[in-house]
Order: sequence, then structure tokens, then C-alpha cells
Amino acid sequence: MDIKSVQEGVKSPFIENIEEYVVVFLDIDNIRYINDTFGHSIGDKFLSMFGNRLSQIVGEEGIVFKYNDGEYVILLHKNEKELIDKKIQFILNESNKVFKEEDYEILSTASIGVYTPNSNDKIDDIIKKAYIAMYQGKTEGKGNYKHFTNSIEEKIKRKTLLTKELTKSIERNYEGLYLIYQPIYNVVEKKIDEAEALMRWKNQELGEISPAEFIPIAEEMGLIRKLGYWLIKKVLRQIKEWNKEGLNLKIAINISPQQVAEKDFLKKIKETIHEEDIDFRQIKLEITETQILKLDEQRFKDLTELINLGVDIALDDFGEGYSSIKSLVFSPITEVKIDKIFIDSIHQDEKIQKLISSIIYTVHGLGYKVIAEGVEYKEQFDKLLEYGCDKIQGYYIERPIDEKKIVEFIKGFHNTPYAI
Repeated sequence: MDIKSVQEGVKSPFIENIEEYVVVFLDIDNIRYINDTFGHSIGDKFLSMFGNRLSQIVGEEGIVFKYNDGEYVILLHKNEKELIDKKIQFILNESNKVFKEEDYEILSTASIGVYTPNSNDKIDDIIKKAYIAMYQGKTEGKGNYKHFTNSIEEKIKRKTLLTKELTKSIERNYEGLYLIYQPIYNVVEKKIDEAEALMRWKNQELGEISPAEFIPIAEEMGLIRKLGYWLIKKVLRQIKEWNKEGLNLKIAINISPQQVAEKDFLKKIKETIHEEDIDFRQIKLEITETQILKLDEQRFKDLTELINLGVDIALDDFGEGYSSIKSLVFSPITEVKIDKIFIDSIHQDEKIQKLISSIIYTVHGLGYKVIAEGVEYKEQFDKLLEYGCDKIQGYYIERPIDEKKIVEFIKGFHNTPYAI
């Protein structure tokens, strides 16, 4: 069956005996890249070739509909799940190949969502559910397929709701967003002279929402820049208030990849610090290892200029993923923050102990300081002291607390001999 002849058929309100089919939504992952790289003329020819190939692959086992450019809906005759999955995997394998068009070789990858409809399902809802499954699979890694489940739908609904509420919060002068601060112990000075600013969100309807949930949404939906600059300004104003009280703290601020990548990132940071009349030496920017390795030469220069002005740059979450010597040697940093995943086992695992000891020795040799995060027990704390760690952060020192309680905590800490 010619795909184009039934292009609108899938959007019709009713297809007879829909319960006899399994509905597959296929999306070409890189269609925009193909158009941008090879041009729309080649892109159109590729889509025509891809669609014809897809029809041949499905053959008599189903019907293929073109839904939008780079998107197809396939109705596969219902069969045993094992056989259906085998067919879908075959379709996926054949879609993830190099196609030749004129003098070009075009690599194609696709993601697939699968839904098994009931007789009373409406076609729009069926396609939507297959699309939801495809989208969820794509977020977990392109080039695979996923069956629709109710839990996937609930995830999508939750994400949509949080996106709407977060947008409203920003529009309402960051309603419900607030900061807490986790103290950082300076081992050499034996005092608390730093803290990390952590963003939190309490929604009127949904209550407290974990940053592990709303920060990735903010990054995906392009809201993180606004949140990031709000956080920076909020921190600077809080530093100013603490300075008036005679409390001189350096505050660590997590910077998102989207912020650092901005062309005017350096200008914005400098202007904001000057506007609030804060000493650059009271600011630390934390940038993850995976993020800093993606920065271009100009962003490296920007970070180096901030360091020269007195700002500390911390390589955050060191060891969480693929740790590179390159990130230590060539990155514009002043400090390395060892990820909690290693600290958790430092008092029990000899291999971890040797690794942490080596990391601290190497980082010191490069002229940087070392901070350990996620320290929860005295045994962990003692090991880090033994290895010469410069700074320690975690529940063993103190949990994150608000701007008033941290003042009380620091005063009490410094007035208590042998507080640690």
C-alpha cells in the first residue's frame, strides 16, 4: 500500500477492528540533523526512501501510515507478544542503518512506542499513547522501543503539570522557590567559612517538590537560565545581609550547562556581582565534570577570567561518571569535589580508600583543593582527615538549613571547643 495515499487515514476518527492490531509509533531521531546537514531536498528524498523501505519491512503483516515528516504509525496484526516484539525489533534494526542517497551516506536512527488498543479506544488516544511510549523511550536513550504503560502516562502527566506550575512560579516572581544552605567545614582552619546554596520549591498545590525532579524539567524546557540567575542574585543579596551581620561566608552556587554555554555568561556574572557590590572571593561556582569537558575555548577563557577576579571554580561530582585526567589538567578550576558515591564506602572499602588517597594526592599536586561531599559518619570524616582532604560537607557536619539557622549554627559551632 502506498504510504502517501493513506497519509490522512490514520487521523480519521475511526478505523474498523482496531483491536485486531498493535499500534506502533516510529519517530526518526535525527531527521532535523539530516535536513540541516544535507539540505531539505536530500532530506525529502531520504524520507521517501525510508517510507518505502518501511512498507517493505512491514509487508503483509501490517499497514504503514505517514503521520508527519519523520513520523510513522504502523498497525501490526495482533499476535503473540513475543512475535510482535520480534517484529518490532526487526523494524527498529532495519531503521537504524545507513541509507545511500545520491552521493551521500545518511545514518538513520529511530525510536518506537507501542500500544495495544481496546475496541472502545479512540484513534487519537491510541496514537497519543503510542507516542507517549516512544517519547519516554527516547528520553531513556534513542534507538530503542518501549511499550505503553499506565505508569509512563502518569510520568508524562506529572511532568506536564510540573512544567506548567514551574512556569507560573517564575511568572509570579519565583513564587514558592527558596534557598537553603549546607555548611562546609574547612579542615585547615577548623571552622565553617563556606556553604553551598541549594534551590528548593514548595508549590501551593503539590507541596515540596524534589530538585531531582524539577531541575531536569527546568533544563529540558529552557527554564533553567531564569532559575539560575534568580539563584545567583538571591545568593548575592543574602551574602550582603550576612556581611552586615559580620558573617563572612563564601557561597557555592551550582551552574547549569545552559548558563555556562551562553555567550554573555561572563558579562552577566560580572555585572550581577558588581551590582550587588559583593567581593568576587565570596563566590564559588560549581560545574560538573561532564559539563566542563563540553565547554569550548572561549568558555574556558571566561572561567579563567573569573578565577583571576577571585571566584573559585569547583569541578563538581568528580568520579560520578567517566572521570578524565584531562578534566583535572586542562580545566580552569581551583577545587575538585569528590562525589558522594566514593565517600559512602571510604570507611569500609580498601580499594576506595586507596583511590581517594590517590585522588587527593594528585589534586594537591596540581595545585587545587579537595572537598568531599556526602560525609555522614565520623569514620568517613576521620579517613578524609587522614588523607589530607581540605574541606568536608555532609550530614556529619550539618544538614542544609535556612539563612537564619546557618548563622546560629556557625556561631554555636565556633563557640564550642572541639565541635567536630
